[in-house]
Amino acid sequence: MRLVPFCILTLCVAALSAAPLRIATFNLKWLTETARETRMAPWKTEAELAAHRRGLAVAIAALHADIVGVQEVTTRGALEQLAAEPALAPFRYRVLHVESEDRGTGQDVAFLVSPRVRLDTVNGLAIRRFADTLAGRPARMDRRDARRQRLTKHAVVCFSAPTRACVLGLHFLAHPDDRGRTGKRETQARIAAHIVRTEIVAKRYAPIVLGDFNDFDPDVPGTPEQGQSRRRVLGLVKDYDTARRGPELFNVAKRVDPAEARYASWWDKNRNDRRDATDPVSLIDHILVDRSLKNRIVAAAIRHDVHDGTLSDHWPVVVDIAR
Repeated sequence: MRLVPFCILTLCVAALSAAPLRIATFNLKWLTETARETRMAPWKTEAELAAHRRGLAVAIAALHADIVGVQEVTTRGALEQLAAEPALAPFRYRVLHVESEDRGTGQDVAFLVSPRVRLDTVNGLAIRRFADTLAGRPARMDRRDARRQRLTKHAVVCFSAPTRACVLGLHFLAHPDDRGRTGKRETQARIAAHIVRTEIVAKRYAPIVLGDFNDFDPDVPGTPEQGQSRRRVLGLVKDYDTARRGPELFNVAKRVDPAEARYASWWDKNRNDRRDATDPVSLIDHILVDRSLKNRIVAAAIRHDVHDGTLSDHWPVVVDIAR
C-alpha cells in the first residue's frame, strides 16, 4: 500500500525549517547552451544535448539539495535551461552564475540554490568572483613557473539561513595523473585559501569549499589515493590558516560509508566514451566544511545511484548539515 503524505500546514512548515541543510557538488560534463557553442563539447546535435540536460535534471532532482555547486557549465542560459526542465522546475531553484575568465574551455562554476536558503548580497550581487592570481607573486616569472597559474574557475555565494556560511565553488586544473600540473594546482589551492581567509572568514562566515579539485586527499581512508603524502593540494586548502594548529576544514568524504564507496569520478582510460569495468575510479570531487560545522554533519554520501556513469564521468557528493 502506498502511503500518501499528509500534514497540517504549520507542522509541515516547521518540519521543513528544521530539516538539515543539504549541499551538493556535481560536475555536469559540458553543459552548454547549444550544441554548436564549442567544438570541445561532445554534442553533435541539439537532440544529444537535450537528452544530456534531461538526464542531469533527473539526477539533480534525486538529490533534493538546497545548494548545488556545479562545474562545466558554460553560460547562464545553459543553467537556466537545466533549472526549467520538468524534473527540476518544482524545486524553483535560483540560478547563480558568473562568467569566469577561463579562455581555454569557457567553462564556469555556478550554483542552483533553493528558496529555503536566505542569500546575502554585496552591492546587489549574490554570486561573486575574487582576485584569481597568487597574492604577492613576483612581478617577473618564467613562463613555466607554476606560480603564474590562475584560479579562473571559482565563485562564492554567502547566506545567513539556515546557517551562516559562504560556499566557495571551484574547478582546478585537470589531469591529476600529470605531475607537471600538480604544482599549478598547488598555486590554485593557495589562491583558494587566500579567498577563504580574506573574503569568507574575515567577514565572519563559516567557510565551505567544494567542487572538482582534480586532486586527491591522502587523509581520507579507504580511497585508492590514501597515504599519497606527496599530494598537497587538498592540504593547502584545508589548512587555510597556517597560524593555527591543524587544518581548519574537514573533508566530508570521511563520513561516507562504506569506505569502498569513497570515489566520485571515473577515468575513461581507453577513451572509448563509455565506462568499462576496468576503468579506474578516484575521489577528486570534494566538499570541505569548517571544523565548526563538523559535529553538525548529519550524513554524507556519494550518489552513485543517480546515474550509471554514462551521464557524466563524475558523481555528486552530498552532505547534510544540521541547523
